[in-house]
Amino acid sequence: MMGPASLRGRLLLCMGLGLSVLWLVLAVWLHGEVRDRVARVLDQRLAASARMVVSLLESDAAGDLKLQKSGALPLGGIACEISSLRGEVLARSGGAPSAGLALPEDGFGEQQVEGETWRVFTVSEGELRVTSAERMAGRTAFMRQVALVLLVALGLGLLASLALVWWAVGRALAPLAVLRADLSRRRVTDEAPLSVPEGGVELAPMVDTLNHWLGNARDALLRERRLTDDLAHELRTPLAAIRTQLQVADMTDGERAAHARVQARQAVLRLANNLDQLLALAREEGAESQRREPPEALGELLATVLEELQPASLEKRLTVHLHADHDRALRRAAPAGPGLMRIALRNVLENAVRHSPAGGEIGVRVESGQNGEDIAVTVEDQGPGLAPDQRARALDRGWRGGGEGQGLGLAIVASVMARTGGAIALDAADSGGLRVTLRWLSSPRPAGSA
Repeated sequence: MMGPASLRGRLLLCMGLGLSVLWLVLAVWLHGEVRDRVARVLDQRLAASARMVVSLLESDAAGDLKLQKSGALPLGGIACEISSLRGEVLARSGGAPSAGLALPEDGFGEQQVEGETWRVFTVSEGELRVTSAERMAGRTAFMRQVALVLLVALGLGLLASLALVWWAVGRALAPLAVLRADLSRRRVTDEAPLSVPEGGVELAPMVDTLNHWLGNARDALLRERRLTDDLAHELRTPLAAIRTQLQVADMTDGERAAHARVQARQAVLRLANNLDQLLALAREEGAESQRREPPEALGELLATVLEELQPASLEKRLTVHLHADHDRALRRAAPAGPGLMRIALRNVLENAVRHSPAGGEIGVRVESGQNGEDIAVTVEDQGPGLAPDQRARALDRGWRGGGEGQGLGLAIVASVMARTGGAIALDAADSGGLRVTLRWLSSPRPAGSA
């Protein structure tokens, strides 16, 4: 089974068939026109020959008509005879049949004489009839020659038209060839946008689409490389710690072995947490579908995240206080899709749980603006907090600050906030810990609106 034809092939086929049909119709019409015109010209030639013979007749003293010159009639290619009204043949030209050619009435007609068909023209002059005739076989041969010449001319015209179409299609598709060559040489990492080839203005929408696609492909590749680098960086230390502690546990016994197993188990937990954070970041950066998730109440999202973190909070005997300035602040729809909101809230609260001391408190406050549209979620812990210079770098990807964190949690939150049109702020809490504020502002209202 043949594959799909190329665009060039389809264009040439369609235009070639169209031109062939057009030239065929033209050939049929021209053949009919030329045939009719040639037939009229030949008939006019017959009539002119007969009338020329009539002009050679003269009257004698008795008033009878006779030829000015005696002998055979000098009409090459055309047979001519002169007969009386009674049918007696008085004279005939060379090549004329012995049987009479004259028609019973003046005008054109066809006669079957001696097995041949003749085209005949008869004109009467006094008591005489002048008849000119030519064989239809000669006419047919001549018409065939005319048709052959016409066919050759039309065939050459068709070939010339097809050649012109081939050239025109090639010129029209040249911008596509230039674009294809540019794409074949281009790598995904090439950040230079594609340009519209010269003479290819119609390709501008497709070039814009390709540039958009290439940008998305570069972003996806960058995310993949970043995820790979993060995996290599974040997993190297926990894996080394696990391997070391397992070796210690195998080589020792008693309290030291038990301690090594505890350390290995903690390293496994950190490793699992690292993977969760990295995968969350990858999903957040690459999933556009989360924007189309149905909205969910902000209070329900907070309750879900706090429930997920409850085992870790109980282990450290932490108390979480949730406050809201209005109940409607908790009932209102989250300012972003549930997926992205859950990632942001979980990372902020998980960071607070991880850095809070045993028996400490975590405060969660939800505030709405005066217009009821602005929303802010603030999380405070009683941990060691961050110095001003550390808070300036805490949102950078991979920054640890000397702690046990993965260096990704707050970076993930900053990315989510940027994607959802919000902002994140880090401040010192009154208790000395860290205060993280997530704020979403409503779009500005036009002046004079209610």
